[in-house]
Amino acid sequence: MDSAEGLHPAIRGLKTVCRCNNIKYRTIERAIREGAHTLSQVATRTTATTGHCGGSCTPDVQQMLAELAPKHPLSPPAPSAASPQPNEWWVRKK
Repeated sequence: MDSAEGLHPAIRGLKTVCRCNNIKYRTIERAIREGAHTLSQVATRTTATTGHCGGSCTPDVQQMLAELAPKHPLSPPAPSAASPQPNEWWVRKK
């Protein structure tokens, strides 16, 4: 992915970072900009680094995190925000 740095942003966004799951640069970039600031958060949102190869794209994703993630992350959410709210889509209704 080192050769992608000199490319126009539109072309760089089309580059495939995770070949196993066909995840493009722009997909990972969007996940990082929307709050995925760790490798596991990026993997959860995009499935990058979770392919059958064992995560050969992990160094590339880590490099993207170093470049795109905020240097000073926001304070962690309050403990009450971590528990699911009753109207969240994944909460099972009784």
